[in-house]
Order: sequence, then structure tokens, then C-alpha cells
Amino acid sequence: MPQSWNPLPWQDDIWRQMVTRSQRDTLAHAYLLRGMPGVGKFQFARALAAYLLCQSPTHFQRCGHCKECELLNAGTHPDIAIIEPDEPGRPIRIDKVRKLTDFAHKTAQQGGKRVIIMNPAEAMNVNAANALLKCLEEPGDDTLFLLVSARAGDMLPTIRSRCQQLMFPCPDRVSALDWLGQTLDEGVSAGTLLDLVGGAPLEAQRFAEQGVLDKRQDLIKGVKGLLKGERSPVELAKEWQGEDLVLTLGWLGSWLDDAVKVSLAGSDVTGLRNRDLLKMLGYIAGKSASRQILETRDWLIKQRQSLLEGGNLNAQMLMEGIFCRYLDLVV
Repeated sequence: MPQSWNPLPWQDDIWRQMVTRSQRDTLAHAYLLRGMPGVGKFQFARALAAYLLCQSPTHFQRCGHCKECELLNAGTHPDIAIIEPDEPGRPIRIDKVRKLTDFAHKTAQQGGKRVIIMNPAEAMNVNAANALLKCLEEPGDDTLFLLVSARAGDMLPTIRSRCQQLMFPCPDRVSALDWLGQTLDEGVSAGTLLDLVGGAPLEAQRFAEQGVLDKRQDLIKGVKGLLKGERSPVELAKEWQGEDLVLTLGWLGSWLDDAVKVSLAGSDVTGLRNRDLLKMLGYIAGKSASRQILETRDWLIKQRQSLLEGGNLNAQMLMEGIFCRYLDLVV
């Protein structure tokens, strides 16, 4: 999805706080923007950078038409560096971070600040993290670091301690649905999407754009066939080994989360992310003890975490193992 240089509607409070700090010249040299994926941390970082680099900002907005803003819009501003992995899910390597040292200590070409955005910061490998630590310890004048992270606990504690932390919670449901209503095509269920992603609007938008609801429906159909004895784990694994495994395991894990809740509290339980699967969840909960469901969920979470950390798992065997464990819950 295209990224803008403006903050999102639900970020108004924290936006005003940061702009006020800028106007009072009390900004720290480094901030860690924390929150779950899809709440707009990266967009906020871009918006703050745009405001700080703008030549003629209004009280709380960049002007959008000065030379600085035009350079930003064109993606050619020399005083902003956005550091990301070469590919999603890959690490940020040391060579990218080393280039920041010179960037951070040179005088800004446009005479203002220099802004460095790291997204996601937890993607740095150990060598890259150590190189960034040295840069944070000796920052250049008028240089601002904005580290964006959904898993700040995976970062070096020494890096976290050198940043002021900004928390980005999910917006309230009304605000999220209102924003999604303006961005999604007609007929797309914003509420269902929002439930699937735990209330994160940008993640819901990404799911809609990628047709993720259709893919999820295919997985639901396959697992229902598995539980009814119509499909085998091996057969189903062959179909899903080439898909986005992190996403797929996330769904399968969330179903077990909800199955545990149903097992403990019945169908009236609140807080389910997959209420459209209540019949299937109830079937699993009725066939298996909550402890067994929890053990399967915990194992699945470990496999997903290994994938997130770059583990080289055999996709076919992984999916076979998952579907076998699902089947074990009901036989």
C-alpha cells in the first residue's frame, strides 16, 4: 500500500506531543516506536520526519509544497535515511548500518535536521545492532533516530535504553472501522478483518488488498475437511507448504487460542478473534481438554517464532506436523 507523509487520525494525541517537543526544542536524539504490526508506527515516523524537514510547517502540519516537501514526495530528500531489510522477513545487515555513521555525522545538506528511520528495528542482526549502538552513543548534531518495532523485546537492551519509548496502541474500534470504511472496497467486511488482526487497521487494510480473506477461507475449508476425515495431513500439507507460513501459522494458532477460550467459558465467551468459526472451535473444544489444546498452540507458536527468526524449517514436514496435531485434538 502507498505510504503517505501524514499521521493517521487516531495518532492525534501523540502527534501533538511530539510536535510540541519539536517546537520547544526538547526532542531526544532517539525514539523507539513500539506497538503491534498495523497500528501505523512507520507512517508516524515518516510523518514526523516530514514535519521536521519541512521549511514552512504550520502549527501542527507540514506545508506540503516547499522544496523540502517536494523532495520528500519525490523520494529524493538527502537528509532522511530509511533503513529496511532487502526483503520482508530478512535481517538488516551491518553494511547498511555502517553507512549511517557517515550520514549521521555529516552536516544536513538542506541545513536542517537529519532523520534516520529503522523499520523494523528488531530485524537487525547482532553485528548490525552493535554498529547501531555505537552510532546511538555518539550521535551527530541535529540527527534524530526513529526505531520502529513490533517486537522490541528482541532488540539489544542497550539499544532500548538509549531511546525514549513511544507506545502505539490499537485505536478504538469505532475509529478503526471509520478509517477502514473510507479505504476498503465495498463488500469487504471491515469488522471481520479487524478481528483477524487484533484491531490493527493498517494490517486489516493489507489483508484486504492481498485477498487474504479468500485465502483464509480456503484454509478453513481444508481444516474442516481434515477434522471430518475427508482430507489427510499429508495431502493438506502439500497444498499449504508454498504459502506464507508465518501468516498461516498465525491463523492456526489464533484458532486454538479461541478454542481454549470456548473450552473454558463456552460459546458466550467474549474476545474471540474468530467468531465466524464458533462451530468448528466448539467441536475442537468438545473433543479435547483445554490443556491439550494449549500444548498444541504453544508448540505451534514456537514453530512460528522460529520462522520469524529465520529458521530453515522444512515446509512440507512442518505443515504435516501441524495438521497431524490438529487431527489428534479430535480423534
